[in-house]
Amino acid sequence: MKTKKKNEDIQFEDYLKRLEKIVHQLEEGELTLDESIKLYEEGMNISKLCLDKLNKAKQKIEQLVIENEEKYSTKPFSIKKEEDTANGV
Repeated sequence: MKTKKKNEDIQFEDYLKRLEKIVHQLEEGELTLDESIKLYEEGMNISKLCLDKLNKAKQKIEQLVIENEEKYSTKPFSIKKEEDTANGV
């Protein structure tokens, strides 16, 4: 008997492949309304799972900061600080 994988065990890239397949099927326009709705719902669920995985990955990213020539520390990655730096703020 085939067992379903837990969401945490499925790779982000596998979710994207499935999402691309769903989009392709919906764009073909050969599905019934019920089939289209079912695939759309699946796609939205996969989209949410992808967003959750991206948010978890973002939390794990750390930026290396040089305190002195010989001492390093890490701090949480911050998109806002990166944008401020890029904009000269």
